[in-house]
Amino acid sequence: MSHLQQRVVLVTGGSAGIGRSTVHRLAAGGARVVTCARNGDRLEEAVGALPGVTTTVADVADAADRAALVERTLSEHGRIDAVVHNAGLGWAGLVEDMPGEAVEGVVATNLTAVVELTRLALPHLLSTAAERGRADVVAVSSVAAWAQVPPLTVYSATKAGVDGFLNGLRREVAARGVRVSSVNPFFVRTEWLARGHGHAPVSDADAEGRLSRGISPDRVAERVADCLAASRARTIGVPRWSGIARLGEMPPVNRLLDAVLSGRAGTVRRVTERVVSRRIG
Repeated sequence: MSHLQQRVVLVTGGSAGIGRSTVHRLAAGGARVVTCARNGDRLEEAVGALPGVTTTVADVADAADRAALVERTLSEHGRIDAVVHNAGLGWAGLVEDMPGEAVEGVVATNLTAVVELTRLALPHLLSTAAERGRADVVAVSSVAAWAQVPPLTVYSATKAGVDGFLNGLRREVAARGVRVSSVNPFFVRTEWLARGHGHAPVSDADAEGRLSRGISPDRVAERVADCLAASRARTIGVPRWSGIARLGEMPPVNRLLDAVLSGRAGTVRRVTERVVSRRIG
């Protein structure tokens, strides 16, 4: 993976799941990685021993932490070649049952942090692109961005917002050498749901019973690395067949989903409560 050699890559949410897999993959390819998480002990245990990796405690939902994260990367390496937005929260349930603080947390982490961290890093990415020929912004989005269905209504909205932001940003910076890509996974075996419901695991052992069902995070990390090597911006579904989710917003499928799902709110609530209880119990 010579394309990664000595590239300075900022990766958010590196202590577990997709973020940890991504840091491992990039470090193995020779990248110099700066990564963050809220739990510094777990982050250090997960990736701190990897060559070329710098760990720092930061909550991407916090404006001061975002600024400090960019400054830490610049002070450590003098430039930023790529930003990988991975940190995210999930919350499952009907909107009417969702606490206000949960809404704020999901929006701040999944959407606001992506926009604001990109804004802070963008002058440095543009400088890198001018000097070295390319820079990258890659966001781990979701197939939920393509089809918004309960019980992930608010989560889906944040991911749709991320995709919309990336589309607009691409049209601002592509001609100046910054490639803007998204990786949109289907369900992944991570802690995202437990974290979003306030039960973030403190260790891998604690996480074992809280992982959602899905594909391996390694598969998503592989696609992130592919984006950093690609000659043009990409939007990738993982697995590739998951792109079929786009049909959910096309007539007449969208109208069918409106009719069917809106009449099943009670069922959605009961099933979701059982699933969540297994992840946080």
